[in-house]
Amino acid sequence: MKDVPEESNARECNTRERSANAVEEPLAERIDGRIYIMRKPKRWHQRIVRILKEMIEEYRKKNPGLCEVRTAPFGLTLAGGGTTYLIPDLCVILDRGKLTEHGCNGAPEIVIEVVAPESQYMDYRIKLTRYRNAGVKEYWIVDRDWDHGYVYYFDDGDMDLASFSGALGSRVCRGLVFDFSRLKHQK
Repeated sequence: MKDVPEESNARECNTRERSANAVEEPLAERIDGRIYIMRKPKRWHQRIVRILKEMIEEYRKKNPGLCEVRTAPFGLTLAGGGTTYLIPDLCVILDRGKLTEHGCNGAPEIVIEVVAPESQYMDYRIKLTRYRNAGVKEYWIVDRDWDHGYVYYFDDGDMDLASFSGALGSRVCRGLVFDFSRLKHQK
């Protein structure tokens, strides 16, 4: 795995500061009582998320009713070490009983984050730990700067990676394969 900076570029602020400076309500995540304002995704980021969602939708067509797929700004309320509220780029939920009007209460089976330069510390360190502790089964990180996709299989303690010319499969959703070659030119 690549070296990740020790400090986060995520901007932390209190609720009063956020309310006073907000023209439109920004997306925010809460970890251990701290609020982290998320930057709006760039076009390349949105394209990658769209392509990944298309791959999941192709899987869903072959396996109707098996899972739900959600994209940001869909929020997760996770327990473990204080209440945590995260907004992943994509998540796959098999247990529809976790779904609420506003998001998911509990851990989805698969969480996918597309790494931006300013989110490396959050995605590779903080979120990885939170998702593992909350009971997420697979955590996928797609890093276009390194042209790689990483998957952490938390149940097995394994980690696997593929370049943007390869593919990786889910162990939770058998038959769900992410063909990273489809992301090759999304810079």
